Amino acid sequence: MPIQAQCEPPDDFVWFERLAEAGVESLGMHLAAVTERGRRHIMPGEAGVPIAVYLDAFQAGVKVFGRNQVSTYILAGLGDSRREIVDFCAHLIELGVYPFVVPFVPIAGTPLENHPAPAPDFMRAVLSELSGLLARAGMRSSDIKAGCGRCGACSSLRAREAAAHA
Repeated sequence: MPIQAQCEPPDDFVWFERLAEAGVESLGMHLAAVTERGRRHIMPGEAGVPIAVYLDAFQAGVKVFGRNQVSTYILAGLGDSRREIVDFCAHLIELGVYPFVVPFVPIAGTPLENHPAPAPDFMRAVLSELSGLLARAGMRSSDIKAGCGRCGACSSLRAREAAAHA
């Protein structure tokens, strides 16, 4: 069974080679929000790792695991605009990283239980544009060996991706 490891960017990217040697076939490093502003507001602890560090780690991960085998989980609805999300995803795709965009869902009993979920029109716009970018890049969730993007259950991106590739 294919295995995906999920982690924060390590201090030493040699860990990606070690993970691959141990049998890991794909890598997930999840940003959640795509702007420093959004990360500081929603997740101040994780925001201590700047997006630039993630970008370096994504590049290093792609060198080890290959194009479309490194992914990131992005939660739409945390405060990043549609344009910020789509533009950042376009950059990730250029790096060979699969941006798995899902709608934020508030959960009762958590600090964000009253934070609104994104509007359906917002998600439709983000995912429609993203699926077109993925299609033009020849990236498909079905080509990811393991992980969130491969599963696809948390987002309608896979269905839109299939239509964009058709």
